Amino acid sequence: MPKITRLSEFQYEIPIFTLNKDFDGFYANFLKTDLGKIYLSTPFSELSQTFKLKDSKKGTHCYFSPKGKIALMMLKNYYGCSDKN
Repeated sequence: MPKITRLSEFQYEIPIFTLNKDFDGFYANFLKTDLGKIYLSTPFSELSQTFKLKDSKKGTHCYFSPKGKIALMMLKNYYGCSDKN
């Protein structure tokens, strides 16, 4: 079986999309989509307070903020990736 070699120098020379440089344009286009309109109309802060979601003080660090958890649940439903079958 052949060895897999990593071409780290080559991997970073192909800039397909740089988020830092193109973020404003990407964000503006996102807000024009249906999902962007849902994002703008949803009060994530109020929902996280209503559901009493807080950042965990103990245990492992959570990857998502309370607002991000609600957004992720909505995103899963929007794309039909729900946990229930």
